[in-house]
Amino acid sequence: MTHQTLARLRRAAAAGTVTITASGPATVDAVRDRETGLKPHFGAVTWTAPPAYRAFLAAHDTFACRRENGHGSTEFVIVGNDDIVDLNSDLVHMPEGVDRGDGRRLSTNHLVGFALADASGEAVWCFDVTQPDADGEYPVYHYHQDADRGIRYLENGDWENPADTTPDFPSFTAWLDAMAQAFTATEPPAWLWDLGEPHYRGADDR
Repeated sequence: MTHQTLARLRRAAAAGTVTITASGPATVDAVRDRETGLKPHFGAVTWTAPPAYRAFLAAHDTFACRRENGHGSTEFVIVGNDDIVDLNSDLVHMPEGVDRGDGRRLSTNHLVGFALADASGEAVWCFDVTQPDADGEYPVYHYHQDADRGIRYLENGDWENPADTTPDFPSFTAWLDAMAQAFTATEPPAWLWDLGEPHYRGADDR
């Protein structure tokens, strides 16, 4: 499925619909570094690259897809091994001791960001690595530090917002397929141009 989706994006690039910038495959060591090199501000993040994501990395360590709309552009960028640590430290993982004034500490250490959503550099596509399915695939969340989504209570792992039990996408495969369909569509869905915004609602809007 991953290879078919990549082929669709490449055909769209050849037709001039999108612009793709991609590297070669990730090495075995690069994949391992992704799994072991994260440096949250407190605690630790333990995860294993899910099978579909691993299959993607066998083709590309980094991958960016951009589409213009006449007024601007939107893109998604699957970050490489060199950038994933900073991506999570800067935009995903909260400092220690954050709360809403009620003493209930919050955490995003369950999230692992793997891709930037749009060129704003503020929204991140993340795996929730505490929710693997039977095949080892993780659900995918759109995380923006200015939006109250995707956050858990540190004390028990409960969602701060119960609505977040429903992810934006059930897996990397579903996420990549949705991105490919939207970016290559003759008439892209309206949500495509909101990918980097804090109010983006993901699957709820489709």
